[in-house]
Formats: sequence, structure tokens, C-alpha cells
Amino acid sequence: MIENWKAVVQTPEKHPFHGEYQARCSAAGLQKGFAVRSWDLLIKGLDRQAELKRSGKLNEQNAELAQFGELVAQNASQLMTPRGLSPSTRLALWSGGIAVSEYVRTKGYETLESTVYGKLLDEMTTPVYKIWLGDNKWGPQGKLWNIISAEYVRVTAGMRDTMHVFMRTHDLDSVFYREELTNWQKAKGKSPDEPDGLTYHVLIGMDSFHDEKVFTIERDAKRYLLSFLGQLEDKYHKNMLKQGGNYRFKSEVWRDNERAYQDSFKKKTYDDYGAFVESPLPDVVAGFLEADAQMQPSFDTDQFAKAMAELRSKRPPVK
Repeated sequence: MIENWKAVVQTPEKHPFHGEYQARCSAAGLQKGFAVRSWDLLIKGLDRQAELKRSGKLNEQNAELAQFGELVAQNASQLMTPRGLSPSTRLALWSGGIAVSEYVRTKGYETLESTVYGKLLDEMTTPVYKIWLGDNKWGPQGKLWNIISAEYVRVTAGMRDTMHVFMRTHDLDSVFYREELTNWQKAKGKSPDEPDGLTYHVLIGMDSFHDEKVFTIERDAKRYLLSFLGQLEDKYHKNMLKQGGNYRFKSEVWRDNERAYQDSFKKKTYDDYGAFVESPLPDVVAGFLEADAQMQPSFDTDQFAKAMAELRSKRPPVK
């Protein structure tokens, strides 16, 4: 965040990272005209988006970001493809936090962040904000990623019949559900309940289980993920301190998957969330219990005692 942000919006060249953006565009082989025009639209568009958000007018048109989207679309074949793209390159979408994207790329898949422009913007927005400096919140940057993700899917759908999706959460407010899935199915002329060329990888416990379950229909992937998270909450969160259990293991497993649970269930935007949890798939439960049995570590009483002491120290005093 910088104090003279409004002055920067008036003259984007005064932005402290203007030079870095121009240098990155040049290094990526992007034309000077694109670098200059896109920077101007980015700064002014993000400021307008923040104002629309503050005033509760997010449905109103953002002229600068609309023009930015048109500029990206005009150059999409260069901007929105990974370097070294070949017929064997595996392209992917993801949902559930930037750690999912990082994980996917270690597995040899290329994502939005692997494209020429996606990589540039990713390095200037994560983990340090170097474009939006109007405050310290992610805020308007979400709209920026909506725009470029739409172009990434459009370009990919035009040259590929298949794509992979890696899901740690089921969040209907995510870019994947609001933009990417809809755009892909529209491009392919597919309905939500039929195979659409996407292969869905449900990620279970990225820091512990390291497991993936693969589906060809989004509905089935959703059922599996929601059932797993419901069982996780019942077995590890609700019964964290149940006598006879391995407390440390339970707390670690819950911590490992808490992000997925919270992002999926805190919004509860449609009725059948409850049905998925109340009627879990038998194979989901069996697989979860089998993994549980294989991973039970030894119980460290000293470590657990320290953890409980820390919890007690944070309790408010009894009045």
C-alpha cells in the first residue's frame, strides 16, 4: 500500500513497480505498445474495481478492465499459452488455493500461471502485491484473474479436446466454477451432467495422504469431495479429543484438510450439500478408513501435553 495511490492512478508511470512490469513484458517478448497500454488499464481498472466493491456496485461495468480484457483477447494466442507448448503438453485448471497450482506444476502439468502472461502476473501478485497498491487486501485483483482465466480457457478449448482439473475444494465462488468450467462447457457445447472432456482430480490431503481420485464428470467429483470432507469433519474435528484416539494424528489430519472443508462448506450455496454429507458414498468411507489405518503414527505424550497446555493458556479467564 502506498499513500499517494490516487496520484499513481492519475499517472500510472509513477507506480513504484512500473519499471519492473515493463522489463518483464520486454523479457517475455511482448510488444512495447501492449506493455504500456495494459499497465495503464490495469492500474486504473483495479482502482475502479475497488471503488465498485466499496460502494456495492460490482455488477456495474468497469470500462478500463473491459478494455484490458479486449487487449488480452487480441493477443491471446501469444499471452495465454505456455512456453514450449507441444502436442504432449498437459494443460490443467485448478481450484483450492495457489498451493494447488504449485502442486499441479510439480506433476508436469501446465496451468494459467505457466502461460507467458499468467506467469508474469502471478510473479507480480503472489506473494507480494506489486500491481494493486491501493490497500493491503487482495480485493480487486480477483477480477483481473477472472479476465485472464477466461482467455486461457478460450484459447485452450480452441486447440484441445481434453484438459485436467485439480480440486481441493468445492467453492461455487471460485474462478473455476464462476468462469472456467462454464466457459469450457460452452465452448464444447456440453451440459453439466455429461462428459465434457475435462478429467477431474480430487486432491485428498495435500500434506499427508497425497492421494488423488479421478473422475470424468464434475457431478461425480463433487459427490466424492463433499462426502470425504463430511467424513473428515465427523471423524477428526468433532471427535478430536475422543478417548482412545490418536490426538496428534487427528489434529494434523484436520489441519491438513481444514482449508478444503472451510472453503467448501462455509458458503453452503445450494441445498444438496446436506444430502452429500448425510449419505456418504460407501467406497469413500472405506477408502478413508483404510488410509487412516495405514497412517497411524506413534503417540507422543510430551508433544500432546505441550499442545494442550498451549490451548489452555489461550483460554479467556473465568469470571
